[in-house]
Amino acid sequence: MKPYRIALSLLALTFMAGMANAQSTIAPRSLDLTFGKSFWGSMLPGYDLGPDDGDAFTDDQDSLGAYWELAAIRRVLNTRTSFEARSFFGYSWANQSATENVNIINPIGGGTTALSGGAAKLNSDTTHYGFDLAILDTWRTDFGGLSAGLAFSYMAFDQDFDARYAGAGLFEQELDQDFIGGKGILGWEGCLFDRPTSVRASFGYYNLDADYGYEGLQLAGVENLSLADHTATVEVRATRWYQMGDWYTGWTLGGMYIEDFAQIDTVAGTGATLVTDDAATAMAMVEILL
Repeated sequence: MKPYRIALSLLALTFMAGMANAQSTIAPRSLDLTFGKSFWGSMLPGYDLGPDDGDAFTDDQDSLGAYWELAAIRRVLNTRTSFEARSFFGYSWANQSATENVNIINPIGGGTTALSGGAAKLNSDTTHYGFDLAILDTWRTDFGGLSAGLAFSYMAFDQDFDARYAGAGLFEQELDQDFIGGKGILGWEGCLFDRPTSVRASFGYYNLDADYGYEGLQLAGVENLSLADHTATVEVRATRWYQMGDWYTGWTLGGMYIEDFAQIDTVAGTGATLVTDDAATAMAMVEILL
């Protein structure tokens, strides 16, 4: 992970948490700071490194992991306006074992290599991180508070693929993606079945920059590719809050759909190229109001 990305995320939260307290007309607290930990699932475009008619290194890239989030909400005195910052980090991993005999398409040049007599294994992991900075207005109604706003958003997905055969490394691949853009936000908060509840939908539009790197071991060679595109996202989250002693605890379910997500496409006779497919993530998170 690049250091400047971590610094930007921490700076955003430090700014929000350091603002002076004031009473809000929308909520009894002028500043909320929450920490959440979640089960996280990533459903990304699949990985395939072999001909359709033979065994190969392949993985559907549907994997489970963990997710952490730190968020701050600053409500402005005697107005309906609030400022929000959110920083997050997620990690998921998967591994796949193929048969002893595999056919591999070399990412450089697209030549086919047949391997036999050893065990094949593909390890892959995904790191997801970023931050949002938002401004929202909330209106009181007879059925709760309705909110709308805009956010600057940055998120990244870093994927690593490590292929091994007969205990030795074949190659390593990286696919790093940066999403920079904005979101429109619509939300509701109120009381549902005697519990404080909030629902929020976000609609994003991003510039997508993807960088691919291949470093060969037994399959020697070095390759670097890049892709620039645009993509849209839809994200929905719902939270219910409970009081446990002196603590407020929230239970959140959420999911995000990404219209275009970079994918490594390895074609016989051509080698590796970058294409796009859709992707999604899901979470089940416990939050604590600090």
